[in-house]
Amino acid sequence: MASTDRFALYPAIDLRRGRCVRLERGEADRETVYSAEPADQVAAYAAAGATWVHVVDLDAAFGDGSNRALIRSLAGSSPIRVQTGGGLRSEADLAEVLDAGVSRAVIGTAAIENPALVRLAIERWGAERVAVGLDARGRKPAARGWTAESERDLFDLGRSLAELGVRTLIHTDIERDGTFAGPNVDLSAELAAATGCEVIVSGGMRGVDDAEAVAAAARAGRGIAGAIIGKAIYEGRMDLADAIRRTGAAG
Repeated sequence: MASTDRFALYPAIDLRRGRCVRLERGEADRETVYSAEPADQVAAYAAAGATWVHVVDLDAAFGDGSNRALIRSLAGSSPIRVQTGGGLRSEADLAEVLDAGVSRAVIGTAAIENPALVRLAIERWGAERVAVGLDARGRKPAARGWTAESERDLFDLGRSLAELGVRTLIHTDIERDGTFAGPNVDLSAELAAATGCEVIVSGGMRGVDDAEAVAAAARAGRGIAGAIIGKAIYEGRMDLADAIRRTGAAG
């Protein structure tokens, strides 16, 4: 289970055609562009005190190109650690980012479709550098940029991944993502309890109060390791520096 000194806030950058965007509920036609300069966004997060940035390659996730060269550039120049996911579906994909300075890769669709890749990744790079993203509507996981649903139960899938050596899960509540509906802390904590993994909460963050609620769950020993925050920062609902200070987020 997560310890409080490992709790971190992960400001997010979702990349589409080289720009920072946000999608509502993962729908490609509900896109808002926030910045054309991802490097400037990373620098702003670092200045606010963040120790991680969470970067999603939406083009790769949708099978519509890739921002991998940009991600490698960000990892090489960023003063903070880069965690990235989106379209990482082979050992070569993982090597392309993990051998180029990315601190942690997030496997999503491939964890459902090709669990052997998860075991291989952990054996090659170690559990600290590999996480699995479990994006779900309720307890129904989704894959391929959220366009396909799995028949697996979220908790059963999580337990099978833990058996492969996974120690970090990123749980995104799709129905809340980009909606300001509030994070699903309870379901994320239930996932942590069911799997024994550390869980990073994603989806629905509205402001500092939500960040504090997630941090409180971490302090209570509920297996929460952090929270990913995107739209709330872009739209001025959350001051990242204030959130880091008030939650005691560390690296």
